[in-house]
Amino acid sequence: MRYVTLKEWAIQTFGFAPSPSTLAAYAKTKQIQPTPVKFGGKWMCEPNARFIGLSKAQSQSISDPLVARIFKDGSSSTLS
Repeated sequence: MRYVTLKEWAIQTFGFAPSPSTLAAYAKTKQIQPTPVKFGGKWMCEPNARFIGLSKAQSQSISDPLVARIFKDGSSSTLS
């Protein structure tokens, strides 16, 4: 199987390449499936990989009500 760099993949997928740090963040947080791998310090992925973004399945339950409120975009809660 042939792997391509994230930049090549992004151009093929999006039509442009986001910054290298953005692409690395996508790879590290598993927002690309199948998950990219690092070869010699460069992130590589399969040419047919898909961008899935952050999904609710990856989120964890939050026990701190203040943090939960922040993630709910500041909507009202029992805290005053």
